[in-house]
Amino acid sequence: MPVMLKYRLILGPIMIALLLGVLWLDQWAQQAGHARGGLVILLVLVLPGIRFAARELAILLRAKGIATGYRVLFLSGAAGCVGVYAVMQDDLVVVGPTAMLLVSLGIAALLFGVLVQCKGQNTEGTMAAGGAAVFAFVYLGLMPGTLLAIRALPFENAVWVLAAALLTTKSCDIGAYFTGRAIGKRKLIPWLSPGKTWEGLVGGVVVASLVSLATLTPLADLHWGYALLVGAVLAVVGQGGDLLASMMKRDAAVKDSGSSIPGFGGVLDVIDSPLLAGPVAYWLLALAV
Repeated sequence: MPVMLKYRLILGPIMIALLLGVLWLDQWAQQAGHARGGLVILLVLVLPGIRFAARELAILLRAKGIATGYRVLFLSGAAGCVGVYAVMQDDLVVVGPTAMLLVSLGIAALLFGVLVQCKGQNTEGTMAAGGAAVFAFVYLGLMPGTLLAIRALPFENAVWVLAAALLTTKSCDIGAYFTGRAIGKRKLIPWLSPGKTWEGLVGGVVVASLVSLATLTPLADLHWGYALLVGAVLAVVGQGGDLLASMMKRDAAVKDSGSSIPGFGGVLDVIDSPLLAGPVAYWLLALAV
């Protein structure tokens, strides 16, 4: 058995168990009246994840000559994510002051990135640093924040609907990996991700659709046909998130975003597909409420 596959088979279930534990704790806290929905997920899972992802993103940016510190990227990403959480807790109404809060946090991220870069009377790279901060605000902040927005949807078991959406998205990675290894021949995008095949993508879409059918149908009360559609869409968009991360890594001339998770690479390598699938999952599920 390949070493990478062995690590994935060992660490994969551990990470799933950790995720389910945090989701259960969040639901328990809300039912006990100790926290608003999603707050435990935000504090225990999302913000620490953003911290590690920001460190990896800083390394990728430095490889391209963009000198920015991971603390700037972390604070920018955290601001975006907390902003989404604050907005979505306001009865899902994104108007007036709540919308301006998100806009103001984005502006603050831009200014913070520029000011940190030009300290010591240094102006070189200020535009790139400001752009990196806004990129982190969106990529590490707004995008994972949409997962918290799913937690805020008025489902009876919204926390487990979120878990099902994440499981559906990541199940495509598993289906694509094993299908591609078994029968994959035709390369999907060889210049970008030579390991991906069309056969693997089809296998991943099938697996994700079946997982969505088995989980989102009962949890979100979806029609079986719509559940299959949700699974297929999240599978394709999730693979798009993986390819987006591949673009950044190839641009930085690195294979993995990090090495903190054996068999997977870095944190960004694990969360790349849910990051892009999150906004799509939110709208697909919001339409079903």
